[in-house]
Amino acid sequence: MGKKQHSKDRLYLTTKEWKEEWGGNRGPREVPFTKLPFYCCAITFTPFEDPVCSPDGCVFDIVHAMPYIRKFHRHPVSGEPLEVRDLIQLKFHKNSDGEYHCPVMNKVFTEHTHIVAIKSSGNVYCYEAVNELNVKARNWKDLLSDEVFTRKDIIHIQDPLNFQNKIVNEFEHVKKQLSVGDAQQADETPQDSVFRTVTDDTRRVLETLGTPASKSAFDSGGGGKAAEAIRSLAAEKSKKEVAAQRKSEGKKPDEQQGKGDWRLRAPKRERVPTFKPGANTWDTDDYANPEDESKKKRKKNRQETETSTEPKAFDANGAKANPKEAYEKHVKYETAMETTGGMSRSFTSTIMNPQTVNSRVLMRVDRNPKKKGYLKMHTNMGDINIELRCDVAPRTCENFIGLCQMGYYDGLVFHRSIKNFMIQGGDPTGTGKGGESIYGPTFKDEIDQRLTHSGKGILSMANSGPHTNGSQFFILYKSAHHLDQKHTVFGKVVGGFDVLVRMEKVETDEEDRPREDITIKSVTVFVDPYAELIEEERQKEEEKQRIESQVLDDDKGLWFTDPGAKTRAELPDANTARPSGVGKYLNLPQDRTIDIEGASDFGKSVDGMPKKVKGKAKQKTVFGNFDNW
Repeated sequence: MGKKQHSKDRLYLTTKEWKEEWGGNRGPREVPFTKLPFYCCAITFTPFEDPVCSPDGCVFDIVHAMPYIRKFHRHPVSGEPLEVRDLIQLKFHKNSDGEYHCPVMNKVFTEHTHIVAIKSSGNVYCYEAVNELNVKARNWKDLLSDEVFTRKDIIHIQDPLNFQNKIVNEFEHVKKQLSVGDAQQADETPQDSVFRTVTDDTRRVLETLGTPASKSAFDSGGGGKAAEAIRSLAAEKSKKEVAAQRKSEGKKPDEQQGKGDWRLRAPKRERVPTFKPGANTWDTDDYANPEDESKKKRKKNRQETETSTEPKAFDANGAKANPKEAYEKHVKYETAMETTGGMSRSFTSTIMNPQTVNSRVLMRVDRNPKKKGYLKMHTNMGDINIELRCDVAPRTCENFIGLCQMGYYDGLVFHRSIKNFMIQGGDPTGTGKGGESIYGPTFKDEIDQRLTHSGKGILSMANSGPHTNGSQFFILYKSAHHLDQKHTVFGKVVGGFDVLVRMEKVETDEEDRPREDITIKSVTVFVDPYAELIEEERQKEEEKQRIESQVLDDDKGLWFTDPGAKTRAELPDANTARPSGVGKYLNLPQDRTIDIEGASDFGKSVDGMPKKVKGKAKQKTVFGNFDNW
């Protein structure tokens, strides 16, 4: 009940009621938008095979993008001006299951993944990898090809929070219904064909034989439309690069170079070698473009390598000794429960040498100290004090201390230094590809959540993938949490941070190699927990041998003949007079007697036994201690 209970008691319907409640005309309905997947071409809406993209991140198939842009010179999605040379060829990567994924983080691409591409290389990654390893680390090099790029070269292929260029209904060629294929079909005149039992593709190929189009395609290299489009894109890009280079050098383009009278052109400047004073040769050094010392050194090494006739095998240790062989004297082995399986293999295979004994496997004994290690690294820029967490990463710390003590790091240079990131060394070859451990070429990771890449001076192992640790290590200039759970942290710098600051200020070349050599002179180990464990094992072994040497071989069986004697030296002499009667063959102590009251009546004890007394005389026996029993 209420005042407005009869407000709708009327004899008519409003427009809104008729439209919403009584089935009237509701007007044009809005169709929900359709989002284009990242793996589909924005022109044909089908999965691409040879992907290219525009500078704004729209992906096309090069076979369909080239004819469209050549005809309309417009962006198929936004409608803005676009040329063929502006397209970027993309390089998507697939995993073993055939799914597109990030080659760095192995993360499978989905509709919710933020996907980016690098303009200079065309490689496609997830945004998380580029943001952590390039943007935050200020490492402006491609993660796969090491090509230099800038922040503007990062192209966003798919952004889950911004999909305005992925709505199919808003595409320019969809709204205006532009299509290259329809125009080509309209221009062509249908011809009668004599082929009846062939497919459309075969008929089209046979009809184009002998035409100028087929001849030009054959001259250009063949390969189909995709290969021809890729070659055209490369040609357009090369023209663009040449024009930009000529513009930067102040030269005119090719089309304007040949104009005008040739007699009015300025002569070309050619560099004439000058005579070097005080020498008998011409001065051919390029003073306009001098090379730094690192480039000259690499060029000289390359020339020596090329002139050498015999190919040299790559030695990971350089001029250093094999660390595994040098450290073998400190290794302890014990026999394991399993066998080598040599007898089983020889029994089941005819190519194996016959074996009749199953030898057991020798297993290396791992030493696990409970304390930390300390050492000092002497460099040409100063000393660095380092603390090693032997209690958390025992295998890694043992490898590092062992290499330091055998002089493996003496004379090596830090071959890589990145400002605001880290400095890397420990490679005898100085190339970043060498170095071995005391366990062999590589050993497994020891990743612990208690040790992370947080703070300046963190010491961690360099690797080329999981379980590929060798001798190379790096020291952080600042935190790098993106390396957690990927590299083994085993220590930190506790003194000499001013030396790290000086190392960071050293200029580097385009390969991040310091222009001024940073050399490790030597390493002094102050606290070695592993040497202490080895000394304890040696003392225990000596004590064990000393105890075993005290026990004579002829002491066996004394527990039966003489329970009180421990050695032969304590046995009674054979020349000593033995008692007669019962028990004369027992080796009893001479002073083993029993005190009996009334010895005058009963007699003195002989051999510990009282004399037998006739009658019922009362014996009072008093015992002292029981030492002689």
